[in-house]
Amino acid sequence: MSSSPETSTRTTGAHRAHREARDRAAARTLAEHPPACYEPHLDGLFTYCLSVLCDHEAATAALGEALACAERRGQRGPENAPERRAWLYALARWACLRRLAAARQQ
Repeated sequence: MSSSPETSTRTTGAHRAHREARDRAAARTLAEHPPACYEPHLDGLFTYCLSVLCDHEAATAALGEALACAERRGQRGPENAPERRAWLYALARWACLRRLAAARQQ
């Protein structure tokens, strides 16, 4: 008899691909219809993403990823406006750099 659990706790490639597809769809939705609390920052965040990625669609997708990440964090994000703005820019920078790194690997 084995001491390992009957079902694996590791994520398989199929599960990972499904989760990534779901996350991309959520990011696209957030980029197209962002919550009102992000409205004051959207123009600047998009301009930042566009300046880093130099591609409209990639910038929109990166912004969507950043907003999706912010939404997942929910109430754990900064509450005051200056910290929230800096935090959103950090998330946007992370999403842009992640896309650039993925493009280099291809």
